[in-house]
Amino acid sequence: MLRIMHPVLLLWDIDGTLIVSGGAGEEALRQALLNRFGIIDDLGDIEIAGRTDTSIAADICRKHEGHDLEPAELLEAYLEHLPIVLKKKKGHVCPGVGGLLEWSHAHKEVHNALLTGNVKRGAYIKLGHYGLDGFFEFGAFGDDSSDRNRLGPIALDRAREHLKKDFHLESTWVIGDTPRDIQCARVLGCKVLAVATGRFSVEQLRAHAPEIVVADLSGRDALINELAR
Repeated sequence: MLRIMHPVLLLWDIDGTLIVSGGAGEEALRQALLNRFGIIDDLGDIEIAGRTDTSIAADICRKHEGHDLEPAELLEAYLEHLPIVLKKKKGHVCPGVGGLLEWSHAHKEVHNALLTGNVKRGAYIKLGHYGLDGFFEFGAFGDDSSDRNRLGPIALDRAREHLKKDFHLESTWVIGDTPRDIQCARVLGCKVLAVATGRFSVEQLRAHAPEIVVADLSGRDALINELAR
């Protein structure tokens, strides 16, 4: 095993990075709107990728302000529908994720945490469905702040508190699939591993100048050498 002499922190996005859910999140929102509130909306005009659940819910509620709809109520209904929808969708764990998580989980100086726009309950519902929840004990979530760029410092503080280690920014990586993940890392001041397993291509991600950009995470050995420097 590669010898690593300093703590490394990997901050993982979920949708499009760890998993592709087949659109389960959006479908659960549509079902929540219809079944709980009687609202039909395909959400085609609501920007989803890379955003927090709380900001998405707020936009939907503003759009339907005449229905006396509150973001907290919408998210509660969404979380009720999410496990059901996940079972119906043909999603998958993204290529290479399992191997990289197993390596990092086995190495005492490499630590995984979540940095996701999902609210915490939604994050663990999704990860549990795909058998990945055991790799992540903590993180920062969409219910910590509706502003994605505020989640990085929260995740870093929790890592330091939870693990009792001082993680330096040069050894901290955000792993994500959208330009918003890259921006979030830049605000925190850490490095970025951008992966084109979501809605954005390698070329689109490269335009935002991440330290590393790959089509997927299947090249584990090469990635380990970069992440562990």
